[in-house]
Amino acid sequence: MKLLNIIFIVVTAVLFTQVASAQSNNLVTENAPVNPGDTIYVYVPIMNTGFGPSLNDVSVRLEPADNASANAVTILYNTDSLGKIDNWGDQQTAKFKIHVNPDAAEGDYYFNVYTTYTGQQINSNIPAPVVTSELKNQILTIKGKPVVVLLNSTLGIVEPMSVTRETLRFKNTGTGTLQNTVAEIDLTDGRMKSSFSILGAGTRFSLGDLKPGDEADIAFDMVVDITATPGVYNLPVKITGLGNYSSDSFAGLVVAGTTDFETSYQETLGSLSINVANVGINPASAVTVSLPNQRNFTTAGSSSAVLGSLNPGDYTSAIFQVTKNPGAGNRLNVVIQYTDTSGMRHAIEKNLVVQLSSTGAQTGAGRGNALYTTWLPVIAIIALLVWQRRKIKAYFQKPKGNK
Repeated sequence: MKLLNIIFIVVTAVLFTQVASAQSNNLVTENAPVNPGDTIYVYVPIMNTGFGPSLNDVSVRLEPADNASANAVTILYNTDSLGKIDNWGDQQTAKFKIHVNPDAAEGDYYFNVYTTYTGQQINSNIPAPVVTSELKNQILTIKGKPVVVLLNSTLGIVEPMSVTRETLRFKNTGTGTLQNTVAEIDLTDGRMKSSFSILGAGTRFSLGDLKPGDEADIAFDMVVDITATPGVYNLPVKITGLGNYSSDSFAGLVVAGTTDFETSYQETLGSLSINVANVGINPASAVTVSLPNQRNFTTAGSSSAVLGSLNPGDYTSAIFQVTKNPGAGNRLNVVIQYTDTSGMRHAIEKNLVVQLSSTGAQTGAGRGNALYTTWLPVIAIIALLVWQRRKIKAYFQKPKGNK
């Protein structure tokens, strides 16, 4: 008798095996696409496909199939009770609430569906069978959100009337792939249009398809017009892609107010005066002029002088004690340092052809001593003659009786 009951239980279980099944390998979602950060409901249709009578106390449970899915999705409500599914072909839908983690990467994630039900009790001596069926690898597709940003730029301080090779680097910091990514530098603003231009094929650059974490560079030659006003500029950079993606960023740069100088010299007794004039269009601050160590000339005392600030058209002088080295040339190396309007320090080298009246600009004092030494005997002779003349005159003026 016991053997007969066992056989009956086995046959009954076989009849109810796979009696409830899902109708798709993809989880049905209330909206599509599913994006990181979404909190949504997903649905699993359950159908009575067996040959037995009713399915009672139907309960459906949703669980992640692997660690990646568990990390990407938090299941807020993981169990749904459907009650009774009476006849073959009848269907009910289990509903689960999930939250997609904001940092979930784009891709397919897998879940298992467990359906537990109680079959009909056929024999009062035999309890109604409880059956659990498993549907593996039900797919939830997450469409990530691309976020492409301007990561860094070589743009910094540029000078008027210059051409520099610049690079902009972009990165997809989001969770989705952006296809056909394009970066466009907007130079149409009135102030920028007259100050900057890009050599080559225009201002639009293709970045291709950027997956999460991907980086891409663009390179171009930036031309700065001579009329560019010194100051800070923010160049608008627009990033676009498929799916109506669009974002804005800015690349900052500074136009330096550089200038230029003209130099001349004037020799005075015992010194060399170097004249410095600001012949550019921008002011210069903290101007210094110095004479570095060089082959043709030797500097005595201080080799540098602070001139202060020079506006366009201003000039001033610095005085040095300079000696020309024997047998050397006449080219004097002068270094002018200044700070431009952007705060950047510059150094400009100038060469002066200097013709000193003697072997050194400080020989004037020596020449004076030489002249003094030369004329001293002459003066002594003249004084002696004057003294002798007075004595002779006094002699002839004495009375003859007094001889």
